[in-house]
Amino acid sequence: MLQATLAVLDQHADLYATNQALGKAHDELAALVAALDPTADRQRNAVTPAQPGAVKKQTKQLLAQRAAEVAAALLALADEQDDIRLHTDADYTEKQLQRQPDNDLLRIGANLHRRATEHAQPLARQNVTPQELQDLQAALDAFRQELTTPRTAVATGKALKQQISTDLRQANNLLRNRLDKYLLRYQRPQPAFYTAYQSARQTINTAARSPKSSAV
Repeated sequence: MLQATLAVLDQHADLYATNQALGKAHDELAALVAALDPTADRQRNAVTPAQPGAVKKQTKQLLAQRAAEVAAALLALADEQDDIRLHTDADYTEKQLQRQPDNDLLRIGANLHRRATEHAQPLARQNVTPQELQDLQAALDAFRQELTTPRTAVATGKALKQQISTDLRQANNLLRNRLDKYLLRYQRPQPAFYTAYQSARQTINTAARSPKSSAV
């Protein structure tokens, strides 16, 4: 569509080599066509923003495992100290954690990390090491990051679609308000050039009226 018009201008570039206004308009159209190319990264990301899918599932499983290991140590400590509140905070199995909604798992995991940090000294007697707590924190951070990825991807996709719409309007305005008018000067002296341009423009106009067609 737009590429066809640009191709006509490219093929007849020698005819308007001294026409600076037309040359500038051609360059602007070329830049817009490149930006609107359906194979460009921007176009692909606007249509299909990245989805975390299986990666998130694996990260959730890892977080549940790390949290359950710490919870088991805290539960034993709670029974040893007869600490009912600590027992309540730590009373989770790995399967129970895996079944938690994402935000609840984050909350529970963070609380387990906090409670384990508070009781780091007695937990050391159960071979709970600082590295184990670091591993739990890393799993929390990774899962939290993946939870924000879909929202970021959707927002990015919407912004890209808006930019594509803006570029498309700009390209159509460039054609109507400048190139169409500039080409009138070539209607009589270069009829083949003018006719080819009009044919390409007619393709764009026809596509614009079709709800299933792209203007690119």
